[in-house]
Amino acid sequence: MDQDAPWRQPGPAAWAESSARAVLQLMVESIAEIVGYEVAALSVVEGDQLVTLAYTGPEEHRAYLEQPDPVAIIEPVLARATHLGERLRFFESTPLEELEGHWVRIEQVPTDHPDAWQPDDGLLAVLTGDDGAVAGILSVDRPSSGRRPDAHQCSLLERYAAQAERAVLTLFDTRELLEQAAHAASARQLVRSASRPTLGSLVDVLRHTHGQLVASFDACGSWLHVFEPEGPGTSVARTDEGQHVEVPLTLLDEVAIAAPELWERQEPLLSASGRPGDPWGLGASVRGQLLGGGDHAVLGVALGVGDECVGFMALSRLPGQRDWSPVEIDSALQVGHDLGAALMTARALERERRLVADLQRVEDYRSQLVAMLSHELRTPLTVISGNLELLGEADLDPAARRHHEAMRRGTDRMGTVVDDLLLLARVSNPDHPLVALPLDVRRVGREVVALVDSTARAKGVELSLDEPDTPLVVLGDAVELDRLVGNLASNAVKYTGSGGRVAVRFRRAADEVVLTVSDTGIGISEEDQRELFRAFFRSTNPAALRESGTGLGLTTVATIAARHGGRIQVASRLGEGSTFTVSLPASSPVPTSVAPSTEESVQAS
Repeated sequence: MDQDAPWRQPGPAAWAESSARAVLQLMVESIAEIVGYEVAALSVVEGDQLVTLAYTGPEEHRAYLEQPDPVAIIEPVLARATHLGERLRFFESTPLEELEGHWVRIEQVPTDHPDAWQPDDGLLAVLTGDDGAVAGILSVDRPSSGRRPDAHQCSLLERYAAQAERAVLTLFDTRELLEQAAHAASARQLVRSASRPTLGSLVDVLRHTHGQLVASFDACGSWLHVFEPEGPGTSVARTDEGQHVEVPLTLLDEVAIAAPELWERQEPLLSASGRPGDPWGLGASVRGQLLGGGDHAVLGVALGVGDECVGFMALSRLPGQRDWSPVEIDSALQVGHDLGAALMTARALERERRLVADLQRVEDYRSQLVAMLSHELRTPLTVISGNLELLGEADLDPAARRHHEAMRRGTDRMGTVVDDLLLLARVSNPDHPLVALPLDVRRVGREVVALVDSTARAKGVELSLDEPDTPLVVLGDAVELDRLVGNLASNAVKYTGSGGRVAVRFRRAADEVVLTVSDTGIGISEEDQRELFRAFFRSTNPAALRESGTGLGLTTVATIAARHGGRIQVASRLGEGSTFTVSLPASSPVPTSVAPSTEESVQAS
């Protein structure tokens, strides 16, 4: 639109009509919500004034904004605005003197983002008639993101501004069409609500959509069908009274042919007795097979997203009801887009839930298998270890002694693996709930450091413990937390060379107890950090692979932390060392005597 375009001069004002304002208010609220703005206003040209008909935003500005303004105030804005689309205009934060007393400056929470929305920024859409005359202005303010509009928001606003433009022009022409547009806007709002996460399945979405679609389009029934890659798909057909209607398989075959062509053409299916324009005969099949015959008027549209047709929607009217209006047909086509997106989301969520359930079953089976194998291995290992211990007391020659030591080390190694597998299976099992008791983690730290200190001294590694004087109490399992701290501390010593340092520190941070284990060891690459807490993962660093390990230690640590409502983080650079940080919810301090002691030895893998 050229900035010198004429301003539309309507006839006598009819904006006080409550139904008209209700439709516009619903439209403005929907646009603001969908596009992502907290404030939106729709104004129309009435003579030489710009009258605000619908507004959503802070109530303290409503009375001010609903006062008429001279049409001339918008001209300098359009003159300096940047074109973002056919209708969209954006102007940056320099205030205009001409707008003084006519423009509300709505404060925005400041951000440091380079595209941050400024209080004096403005984004509006110019609505014009077929003759190019300005019919109204749709403006938005205070973006939820705090940023200036991106391409997606501009595309959405352009799309809904086009709908607002059509609605305003319809209001200029006839009130009857206004009421029909209200039904269509209500239907679109319903379809958008069908994307709510509370609707757990595809069938739930279809059932939720039926009732208000029928009411909004004044229909006597609806049929919604969603295609599936395999099988006939999912259908819900009901009368306006909610009675279920069985959909014949032959009708599903017909719609599978017609719907993709309708979507590609972006055309509706309009069918009534004696009415042309249905080359597939689908309308006649709907009337005959779904509606029991009769001269019903059928409006059908394909449902889809992008280039993909995902389903079909059909609405019907009884003989003698009015024909489908152009506004209703256009709205139905738009519903095809909105509902198509909602159904795609619902279908994806349903598949995701099935996948999660399948993965959970696999995980449960894996945990049970690991636990069973570990238990089955423990008994023969105990027998082997006992016999090796007896054999070690015998008078063996040097060669036999070497073989005996090798078998003993292998048995000890296998015992460590079995213990790690059993612990991981136990802490990963949802049927084994956490028995949480008050525990001062400082005691855990002291016992672990005392246990690991001899290994650190033998390697020439300096091991230190830093803790506050006051108790650091968490609710947890003493054995599991002992293993958590022990795995981190012993791993740090294992991967730190002679002359290095390992520091174990406990502290209180707000409502959390924080454990950090830092070392000056070999470090961990960024690639390895992404896989670090996956079961059986071993480092790709040759220096790390020279040390024995099962790849279960850090997996166990992460699982224990999660079981205790905590989290674990790692910061590391290859060759410079690593810092592991575990944060656990803090509990109120208790006397030291209450905290249970940890007795199980720490075996890091």
